[in-house]
Amino acid sequence: MAQNFSAQLSSGTVKSGERFKLSYSIDAEGTNFRPPDLSAFTLLSGPNRSSNMQWVNGEYSSSLTYTYILVAQNTGKFEIGPGVIEVGKKEVRSNTLSVKVIKGSRAKAQNKSKPAQNKGHQHQTSAGNDDVNSSLFMKLFVDKKQAFVGEQIIATYVIYMNTTIVNYAHNRPVFNGFYAQDVELDPSASLRQETINGKPYTVATMKKVVLTPQKSGKLELPSLEMELVVRVEDRRRGRSVFDQFFGSYHNEKLEIKSNPETIEILALPLANQPADFGGAVGQFDMSVDLDREKIGVNEAVNLTMKITGKGNLELITDPEVMFPSDFESYDPKTKQNISVTGAGTTGSKTFEYVVIPRYSGEFELKPITMSFFDPQKKSYERISTGPIKLQVIRADGTDDDNAVAYVAPKKEDVQVIGQDIRFIKTDAPSLKRAEEKFFKSPLFYGLTTLPFAGAGLAIFLIGFIRTKNADQQGVKKRRASSLAKTHLAKAKKLMAGEEATFYDEISQALFGYLSDKFSIPASELSRETIEDRLRSHNVPEELQTELRKALDECEMVRFAPGVVRGMQEMLDTSMNLIESMEDAV
Repeated sequence: MAQNFSAQLSSGTVKSGERFKLSYSIDAEGTNFRPPDLSAFTLLSGPNRSSNMQWVNGEYSSSLTYTYILVAQNTGKFEIGPGVIEVGKKEVRSNTLSVKVIKGSRAKAQNKSKPAQNKGHQHQTSAGNDDVNSSLFMKLFVDKKQAFVGEQIIATYVIYMNTTIVNYAHNRPVFNGFYAQDVELDPSASLRQETINGKPYTVATMKKVVLTPQKSGKLELPSLEMELVVRVEDRRRGRSVFDQFFGSYHNEKLEIKSNPETIEILALPLANQPADFGGAVGQFDMSVDLDREKIGVNEAVNLTMKITGKGNLELITDPEVMFPSDFESYDPKTKQNISVTGAGTTGSKTFEYVVIPRYSGEFELKPITMSFFDPQKKSYERISTGPIKLQVIRADGTDDDNAVAYVAPKKEDVQVIGQDIRFIKTDAPSLKRAEEKFFKSPLFYGLTTLPFAGAGLAIFLIGFIRTKNADQQGVKKRRASSLAKTHLAKAKKLMAGEEATFYDEISQALFGYLSDKFSIPASELSRETIEDRLRSHNVPEELQTELRKALDECEMVRFAPGVVRGMQEMLDTSMNLIESMEDAV
């Protein structure tokens, strides 16, 4: 059977700066699709892959479509060569196309793209115009196109849709040249509604990443690729009430991906770069605290230095602290409290030093300083703590500067000592007669056989559970009622909300129950199949009639709200139907 592989354009004549759609469709399952040279145009989206598989009257059919969204920049007539795809071991070529690009309002197209460079919600609304001909597309937005090494960039992947998504999964992009931190998101919590050129879209943020560039140059942010299963209306079928419920929609698998972005990363300026600069980029502040300002010789004091602000906090190392030569100091312990949000990385990083003075006297620690690069000011900044004073006194309360104290031979963390001596026990010991032995006693034999008995019981239970769950259809049948009642519980919570949403949940409860109870695959679920199964299981005719009525009323809500039974009555009826079906089958 010959495969029909065809190329189509949304319009054969377009204006410069105008977007148009190029699609390749084949009525078979193909692999290794290779598009023609599209360098004459600007690619906005694609290839977006969609596939469709159907059983109609016992016959299987499939189709595959690749879609591109392009922008024509230059005027003239352009030839688009054939696409190539492999079907089995054979290469199939599509037809060639011709598109005529006439002079248009380029400035207008450019103005439409300008909001995409702005920050916040506004640029996302305007950028949706990149694909107004598609019901499902995705865009990558960045808060800046140019940044310094170490300056944080916010990358946001947004999906626009005006169709129902049943399931989805996406890849994990690899950000070469960046230190990447994901922002925790709940896509369902970020849903919002937008209207683009009069067409309503549901918009969700699928992924947001805080990126810290590690090298200069032009770095590319990759596309986010998604695989989706969407609910699509089948316009080729009948429009009766029954057909619309059972056969007017089908699930279709799609593959879409966002656009990539290229970011220009600038090297940090060498002019006026401080000698102690350690790579900190952002806006920071610093504070220092001593737990005591007056201590005795050989007593430990804690010096805590805290750096707070916004920027690459994770990459900041401990600033150099100059302690007097008469002090014993130890490597600092580092703690951090950092939050990764949609605005960037904020929080604090704390360094705790343990210091032990070995001589008495008045001591003044040199100011602790830290330099960093502020990308907003495009200059290096320095923060300082000021001098830190500490009074060390002798055990007798004096502060003789000539007193000599013990100096530790090496710097080690404080260790617990005194555990190498076993002290004399003073309490009365517990004694047993020599003939009382645990070995070969009844308790000994009982405890010895206990692991074997437990292992045997575990093997029996595992085998029983595996045998019970091996029959997947049986499992579905047993769980059909509980799953349906879960949908009914959701419907009960929606009684105060929209009527259509409530009846849709009722439909899913009844529809799913019949599919699981009678082992009907979703691809074969139709009114005829359901009625055949009901008759074969000798379901009473009045119960079949009541079930058909309930399903019809749920579908009628879409066209004539208010002419069906009330929500409470429908909820009670659905519950009774499921319970009656459990008793009948």
